[in-house]
Parts: sequence; C-alpha cells; structure tokens
Amino acid sequence: MSNEQLEKLVDNALEFLLRAITEFESAPKFSIIDFYTAVELFLKARLLAEHWSLIVSKDPDADKFVSGDFVSVTFDEACTRLAKVLKSAIPDTARRNFDAVRRHRNKMVHFFHKDLSGTAMEDIAIEQLRAWHDLQRLLTQQWQQVFEQWAGQLRDVEKRLNRHREYLRAKFEALAPDLTALKESGVPIVVCRSCNFKAARSTELIKDLYEARCLVCGSAQSWLRFACPECDVEGRIEDGGEFRCESCKAVISESKLIDLLDENVVTPDNYFDNMLPANCGNCGGYHSAVLFKGKYLCIVCLDLSEELQSCEFCSEANTADMSESYLTGCDHCEGRLGWDKDD
Repeated sequence: MSNEQLEKLVDNALEFLLRAITEFESAPKFSIIDFYTAVELFLKARLLAEHWSLIVSKDPDADKFVSGDFVSVTFDEACTRLAKVLKSAIPDTARRNFDAVRRHRNKMVHFFHKDLSGTAMEDIAIEQLRAWHDLQRLLTQQWQQVFEQWAGQLRDVEKRLNRHREYLRAKFEALAPDLTALKESGVPIVVCRSCNFKAARSTELIKDLYEARCLVCGSAQSWLRFACPECDVEGRIEDGGEFRCESCKAVISESKLIDLLDENVVTPDNYFDNMLPANCGNCGGYHSAVLFKGKYLCIVCLDLSEELQSCEFCSEANTADMSESYLTGCDHCEGRLGWDKDD
C-alpha cells in the first residue's frame, strides 16, 4: 500500500510544482498556492515512505487512509515528525524558507490582493528559488534513497526555473558596479546555487570552511575544502553530509566524514564525559556535530557553533540552547511534558 501511495503522492507533488512554474507569469497568485502545496506534499511523502500513519494528524486508521478520509499533518507537525521520528530534520534555514512560502500562500488564499507585477514578481521568484534550492537538497541528498527514482523529473524542474531567474537579471545587472568593486578589492565572488548568478560574496569563516551570501537573492551556501581520502585530490563538502570526489568518484558517507574530521581525542580519562559527536541544533542532525578547529561543526549542514549544551531531560549533547529543554525536550526527545503525556 505505501509504495503505491508514495508514487501517487510524489507524482501529485511534481504536478503541483510544474504547474506553479507554468503559472508564474500568467497567474502568480495560483503559482504561490501551488508551489507551497508541492512543498508540503514532498514533506508528507518523506513521512509516508517511513509509514503511512505518520502523515495522519491523529487516530490513524488504515481503511480511512486508503479511502482518503483522514486529516493530514500540518506543516509544523510534519517538521516535528521528520525530526523526532525519522531523525531527519529539516535544517533551520530551509524550514524558514518553506515557512515564508506557506505564509505567502495563506495570504493569497484568505485575503484580497491586487495584481502582482514589477518588484512583487521579483520577490516571488526569489522566494520560490530559495525554497526550491532547499527542497532540492533534501530530495537529492538527505533523502536521496527515497526520491532517487524521480531524479529525472527533479532535473527538469531545475531547468524550468530559468524563467524565474530572468526576473532577477535586472537586479544582477544593477549590482554589476558593486560586484566589480568587491572583486577589485580582493573579495571573492562566486556563483549562487539558488539563482545561478555570479553574485555571492564569499567569506572564509575558519580555515577551510567558507560561506557565500548572494547579493541578488540573499541565499547563503556553505562548503568545506576537503582532500579525498582515496586519491588526495581536493574537493568540497557541501551541506548535505556527504562527499563525492569528482576525480576518483569515491563517495564518503556522513559517518566516515565524522570519523575523519572529528578532532576530539577520546581517552580512558574522558571516555564517560565525552559529548562528541553531538546533535546539531540547526538541522537536528543526530550525532553530526564534531570538534573542528576549536569549534563545533555539523557535517550535515556545516553550521558552526561555539559551545555544546546537554538536554536537561535526555542528556544528549546539542549545539542549540538547551535552557528550557527539561520540559520541552530537544529534537530527539519530547521532554518531561511529552513523557507525562505518554503516561
């Protein structure tokens, strides 16, 4: 049942996504509505791939699910279940970008809007490109095993979004003098992965770890310079928790990267007090944060933190603020409130 339903759900999500792109100029209001519908359906598809009951908000019933007579999870419920049940949380940046599309969609559904044109269309293009960039990373990297059979359709979506990028060309051309001045002053400018314009200002956060923020669409991207352990050719770890060598085609998994990059030394004296690898407070990654250059780096999302804290309820180490965690828990427990609720 789940395989058949999964295929139907993903096909439906792709249909909404392609329709949103097609409607972008002719019916922008419906493009916004359809685009968010697609995002939500993909999140539910990931839950469905684990078990059908995860997309039912409450009182799951198999017969009602098959007949479509059920209330599905909300956006927030889906995000919570992805983090706490599947241990595959949506990174904070992606969740904010998806939520921006959701809120825009709600305005379109519930309130009157005048015709959308000019800078409004540019804003919609930026909003959708950011959300697509984050969604694409989830589908092709973090959740690749679930969605790999739709890789061809996802590449087609990427090509079709070129019309969105054309709406940003005027902004890119207006920024040309500023970009030239930055390059002449020695600031590296790289290609943005969201809008594809060479307009992202690159900064080295610490040795080998870089962040680039686009001056056109505002998107951010991170990468870590890394020498392939198989052939010693330098490449990049980009947010996604995996390294693929362009030279020898070796694929280094998240668990292997943790072993290679963690600078923490465990001895008999600190074995029981060791907190690493820790959970990431940004993306919810389970035991994905390691000691790197004196800071804590998440291998999955490349978030960099200054300190670790322990969850006051389950004692799991985390790079997030755990000051209220006894009652509410962390990404990997529900805290005392959840414990009492289960009783």
